[in-house]
Amino acid sequence: MNEIKIICAVFVLMITNIYSQSDPAFPAPFDKRLSEQNIKSVWVENEFAEIYPVPVKAEYSDTYYNLYNKDFNPEAGIIVNTKYEKNAAATLNNQLSKYNYPAFPVLNSNLNEFENYKILIKFDSSFNELKQFGEQAYKINFKENEKVVVELSGGSEVGLIYASVSLAQLINRNENEIQLRKADVFDYPKFSKRIINSRPDPYHLTEDLDWMLRYKIECITFHNIDYSWYGPDDELKKNLSIYKKWNEEFGGVRSLLVLNLYTGDYDIEITNEDHLNQIKEFIKESYLHGVTRFMINADDSPPFKFGEGYILTSQKDKQKFSTMAEAHCWLMNNIYEWAGKNKFDLELMYCPGFYTYEEMHYGDMELFKNTPWENDAFGPLKRDLKIIGEKMNKDIEIMWTGPFVCTRVLTDEDISDWTNNLQGRVPFLFDNTIYSQLEFTTRSMFTAYENDFPKNFSRKTGGNGIFLNGEGVGETSRAQSMTANAYMWEEDRYNPNASLMAAMRNLYGSSNINLLLKYRDVELEFCKTIKQRELWYAADELWQSIRKTRFITEKNPFYYHQNYGRLKALRLQLKNSVPEPVEINEFKNKCFELRDIRKSLLNEIEKNSFYRLSYSLQSEMVNVPSFEEAK
Repeated sequence: MNEIKIICAVFVLMITNIYSQSDPAFPAPFDKRLSEQNIKSVWVENEFAEIYPVPVKAEYSDTYYNLYNKDFNPEAGIIVNTKYEKNAAATLNNQLSKYNYPAFPVLNSNLNEFENYKILIKFDSSFNELKQFGEQAYKINFKENEKVVVELSGGSEVGLIYASVSLAQLINRNENEIQLRKADVFDYPKFSKRIINSRPDPYHLTEDLDWMLRYKIECITFHNIDYSWYGPDDELKKNLSIYKKWNEEFGGVRSLLVLNLYTGDYDIEITNEDHLNQIKEFIKESYLHGVTRFMINADDSPPFKFGEGYILTSQKDKQKFSTMAEAHCWLMNNIYEWAGKNKFDLELMYCPGFYTYEEMHYGDMELFKNTPWENDAFGPLKRDLKIIGEKMNKDIEIMWTGPFVCTRVLTDEDISDWTNNLQGRVPFLFDNTIYSQLEFTTRSMFTAYENDFPKNFSRKTGGNGIFLNGEGVGETSRAQSMTANAYMWEEDRYNPNASLMAAMRNLYGSSNINLLLKYRDVELEFCKTIKQRELWYAADELWQSIRKTRFITEKNPFYYHQNYGRLKALRLQLKNSVPEPVEINEFKNKCFELRDIRKSLLNEIEKNSFYRLSYSLQSEMVNVPSFEEAK
């Protein structure tokens, strides 16, 4: 059995090396050019005055209203009465500023002040009509009498802000005129929690938040560089300060802080009062900066022992708690009660060590069934999830990734099975699939989010939400982030290809779509050319280790021979999944050809002013291999 473990470890190391070019656990190095103040995202003017994501109901008219006179002075004004309405008005004017359009004047309800304006934008902050559809529901209605009156309403202050950014999407340039398209809109999302993981940098955070709000991406994620739990690092401190200021001025994008209990300089000791105070102080400081969601993780990082599962690191913790799961229930419940006593209106999420059947240490747990080691694998998982389901406060969401780490196909039966593991608690999806859309890379450039999830999934998953483990604000992954959010907004109405084209048009303009798709295809071909060759040779090296088990297990029980057969089949699958390598000179020439095409495309991207995009693509692209070391 030990020999088999060693072989599996060797295999994992080989495959990790093959994919390390784009492993999300080891992000691409930061290009210093991206920190220059003049390197910002390009805000492309609307080509079509349509709302993204696609609304539940939108009656678009062919009527357009000029928003500015010949001197470029506003023909529209905004009437506000409450704080919520002022924030929504500020949001609308902030969106206009991205395209260098003059702000609309914001005044109180004295209509005499708007005598010279042809268009009046009014807010309804009573929230009564739309509450039944959720806080994020919104409506846009046009009325024409002596003036054009645009009425915006929402299910809450967030819905009111969503009405503002949706109205901004109805503004476009028609020849030399900036116009507003008439459209009556009613809309609300299927998933109320649409959380996309990210690592924003302070240089671009304000721009990132403005972009997220425009397309109604509900929640940004913050964390330390190493996800540690005991206090903010310098980058996170800057991000929290920037977010607090932005959130107070505009609002509409919530935030989540992710903490891992077993990363950083030291693991948490749950019986240590100082450690408890540290994590609570971290949560409190973040909450006072506007963060209202907190995910506390024990995934992948705690100590593990075969047959016992995830184990506690502290002797004092071991004396008080029988298992790590029991200790974490106590910790999460303690934090929940502390937050309640302090009247902190926050949401808690928890990711356990066991969050899938494709387990960090066991691998594919299906392979343990009907073997002498079945209980060593499934026993700790079933035990821990039972404890968590029974003992953790019911208001705390419990994360899972589905039956696999990257679950592309999820069924009602899968949800029911894990719900049973949690004693009736429906899990909240921690979705890793954004990393598994393309071959030989985890990058998500210019690709639509697309999975096979159950119909009406929003009603079946825990918390009416999804946590998407991607790079939400990354320049190269913005199109996919937008399509992922569109799925969560539209659900069963979502069309991946149409959504991707609309997202890319909004981000880059129609004239640049083919250029960027060509770059994507060339980069993917480059990755494939290099990684297929590496995998073919890695499978051969793996075979040398697998062969040894034949002789070691020759006179041993059936199960050892079964494992040998599985390893042999795995090696054959790997080797035959890729073509036999070409001669080295042909390989070199192909790499040089793709490198030159890629360079030419990057030059064209920069020529079209997308410098931030180009620099981000360069930081992530596959390197030309060292041919001296290549086989």
